[in-house]
Amino acid sequence: MDFRSAASQPNLVIVADAGDDWTAQLLAALAAQGLEIESVPPSGAVWRAFEKGAAGLVIAPTVVTPQAQWLEITERAGPSAPTTTVVVPQHAKAAQGQWLAIGFDDVIVSGDDPALGAARLAARVRARAVKAALALTDSLTGLPSQQVFFTRLDPMVRLSSRGAMPMAVAVLDMDGFRAFERTAGRPSVRAVLIDIAHHLQRALRRSDTVARLGDDRFGLILHHINGLEARRLLYKIWRSFTLEPATLELLGGSPISPTFTAGVAAYPDDANDGFELYTRAEIALDVARASGHRRVLLFSETSGDSGLDLAGTDLRLHRSAPAGRSDSES
Repeated sequence: MDFRSAASQPNLVIVADAGDDWTAQLLAALAAQGLEIESVPPSGAVWRAFEKGAAGLVIAPTVVTPQAQWLEITERAGPSAPTTTVVVPQHAKAAQGQWLAIGFDDVIVSGDDPALGAARLAARVRARAVKAALALTDSLTGLPSQQVFFTRLDPMVRLSSRGAMPMAVAVLDMDGFRAFERTAGRPSVRAVLIDIAHHLQRALRRSDTVARLGDDRFGLILHHINGLEARRLLYKIWRSFTLEPATLELLGGSPISPTFTAGVAAYPDDANDGFELYTRAEIALDVARASGHRRVLLFSETSGDSGLDLAGTDLRLHRSAPAGRSDSES
């Protein structure tokens, strides 16, 4: 994790009054670590930085109540509480346990090697950044994580509601993936998943979201699109999918054509909140899987009122269909 490029938010906020020579050396050592630093006095701390996940460094000799500072940092940060380090004077060195008991993650003793203290703090900042990145990004495919997917659902519903626009949620499962994994091996599976993820990203608009929800499951949040349009889009994605040359080489040239089964739920026809949209897309997916795979099923097609009509839902019927509206949906 490299912090040497400019950042829109600081990685580290230092809460202290004007310091001495040792403090200046510590700040220089922290800057040399590539951290983006913001120094603020205790009376004028820019707490919004902590809300964005910046780490905190409280220099105790110039702060009357470090416990209060720590509480304010962590309360402002909410569930993404930052790593916080306190600098204490030499005479308080023996009481480091008390500072850790308050809630600080680490203690740096003023007068000790500032480069060593800076390295320790920088390592904590980087480790936390890696943890945060892993929570937001799928480590294999680089797609947004399951957490990001569910975080975006309700805001997208609200946006669609304000603009009186439709939207759709789709959940995709790859067909026969467990059998493929047993025969091809995990390296080949990983390569195919990466190709699928990149293809989905290229096929969608920037306003849409595609996330990896599980091993071979992907979730799509599709803006300004109804259920039938979402199905046509998924057919188009399937028809245009090809494996990368490196993946084909890894597979030994074996010609495989991955297919998927998908369930789609649309706003406002099927549900009015994000989680219910996802739930109904899952229901449509489960019904589609029970009906033979390789198909895209709308939630409305699973209801008792309409009956279960699978005509036109099979992907194979659309392999040579034009990119526009299919005959079965006219």
